[in-house]
Amino acid sequence: MTIYLDMDGVIADFFGGVATKFGVDHWKSIQDREIAFATLANTDFFYNLDIFPETNSIIKFVKKISGGDWGICSSPLRGDTMNSAYWKRQWLNRWDITPPLVENMIFTSNKHKYAMNKLDRTRNILIDDKLQNIDQWNQAGGIAIRFQCNEDDIVEYLFPEIEKALQNANR
Repeated sequence: MTIYLDMDGVIADFFGGVATKFGVDHWKSIQDREIAFATLANTDFFYNLDIFPETNSIIKFVKKISGGDWGICSSPLRGDTMNSAYWKRQWLNRWDITPPLVENMIFTSNKHKYAMNKLDRTRNILIDDKLQNIDQWNQAGGIAIRFQCNEDDIVEYLFPEIEKALQNANR
């Protein structure tokens, strides 16, 4: 069983980065988000995102509770897969939070394909901020936890949810 962390909104401040990039107070203030996000293609936008103050605590906890079996499962920007994945990997290297196994660094829009371990069919855990990813992961047999770092408390919410998910994964 592997615990996967999403990047954007969970350990990387994607929404703050978008707001800053487009000069708005909140990313939802952007009038045409699809056009705005398209301008991020073929840039190093993901490399320049800030880390959340809680990120290192999240990583440390996940490393410990997973016994080192953890990874990243993050969606690339639509239409910019190779470039987005490259800069996301560079961001992980920059902040020294790369998973121990390179195969556990996954960049895909089809996260649900990793909900179950391919060899032993154990349930993997995903921590993600996007409800669509949560629903698809759960439907594929995995265990997903909805978490957004700038909205949810890691000690009161995330850590107990991970412990509960681990108990459910072993059933």
